[in-house]
Amino acid sequence: MSAAEFKTLREAVGLSISTLVKVIDVDERSIRKWESGKKKVPQDVFEKVVAIDNLLSNTASAEIEKFKAAPTDSVILYRFIDEDDLHEAHPEFEELPIMTYGAMIYRLRQKYLDLGVAVSVDYK
Repeated sequence: MSAAEFKTLREAVGLSISTLVKVIDVDERSIRKWESGKKKVPQDVFEKVVAIDNLLSNTASAEIEKFKAAPTDSVILYRFIDEDDLHEAHPEFEELPIMTYGAMIYRLRQKYLDLGVAVSVDYK
């Protein structure tokens, strides 16, 4: 994985550098070196970020499958203001910040739009 691919993946899963520092327990300088191409991204770090990406994709796909079982003309997607509320409703996001869930909501929104479904996002 190139430095640019790693940075793009980090951004796609809704993680800032400072948040990724906390999620994977590395120092910020290391991440900056990986993203600038000065050092290679360690395989375990790459796998952790890919696992987050897979969680987002799988969560969005599961919601689409539920929708297809009982389709409607419109859908409201709910975001959470408080991380505790998010983690209570979605324990699979326990170790992740609320902005990562927001990245999943965006992916899910796009899937609904691709199906021609009117979609809005609101706070829960």
